[in-house]
Amino acid sequence: MPTHERAASLARALDSALAQTYTALEVVISDNASSDGTEAFCAAAAARDPRVRYLRHERDQGPTANFNTLFETCRGEYVMMLADDDWLDPGYVAACLAEMRGGVALVAGRARYERDGEFVFDGVVHDHRQSDPAARVRDYLATVDDNGVFYGLMPRAVLERICPKPNVLGNDWVHVARLASQGEIRTVPGVRIHRELGGTSADVGSILKTFGRGSWQARAPQLVIASQLLRDIAWGHAVYAPLGRPRRLMLGLAAAAVSIRWRHLAWHLLTPALAGLARRPRGRSLWALYARITRALGAGRRP
Repeated sequence: MPTHERAASLARALDSALAQTYTALEVVISDNASSDGTEAFCAAAAARDPRVRYLRHERDQGPTANFNTLFETCRGEYVMMLADDDWLDPGYVAACLAEMRGGVALVAGRARYERDGEFVFDGVVHDHRQSDPAARVRDYLATVDDNGVFYGLMPRAVLERICPKPNVLGNDWVHVARLASQGEIRTVPGVRIHRELGGTSADVGSILKTFGRGSWQARAPQLVIASQLLRDIAWGHAVYAPLGRPRRLMLGLAAAAVSIRWRHLAWHLLTPALAGLARRPRGRSLWALYARITRALGAGRRP
């Protein structure tokens, strides 16, 4: 569990992990230099329950470095991440373990997205069982949207092969694509990870700020993510090396193409320019029409 300045929501997340019906687990919390009482809360939790292990950075390392600290530190045969404002159904870990077998790289329950206790939408169901690694990667990237599957269970041996997580926009897509190259990805029915909308992932601008990346990337985030995938697959990460150079390049190009959501790309490119119409009396009706059309198409609704 990576955390930063979330003492108010951390208790719910931790309680849901410790209340799992599968009890032989360790909960590792990596605190990214919080100053809001997180340290005292985690120290008390570790004193109460020996399954809790608390790590702390004295300086803010950024969220990606905090994730990578956990990837390097986890000791179990299987590993999963849990955000500090999300929570799990009690049978989540047990259900994922029951589905984990040879050739499976990631198992997750379906994500349920909520805001202030109210249901907003269900996450994508991921089921990528192709025998060809390249086909699994393409299928995942053609399907992914909210990417709640990132918070699923994976073998630690597989996780070690795909690390570190890069500090770039879309790094969760890059991370799970690497997992797809290593084995099947499955969603198990009947259990949920509950994801709170908001925080650093509330919009692209917030995400870029936490990564220390230029705000210009918010103008075309789909193209930025596609370029990251191309780089990572075609020549960047060693996990794709068994494909060979020609297949890596072909897969990188295909992955970049299928990852682009053209409606969202058009929304990000056009909206800033057209938003100025709302400030002009003669342009308000045109802006209102544009806003209705984009909402009906579903563009721009999610980060």
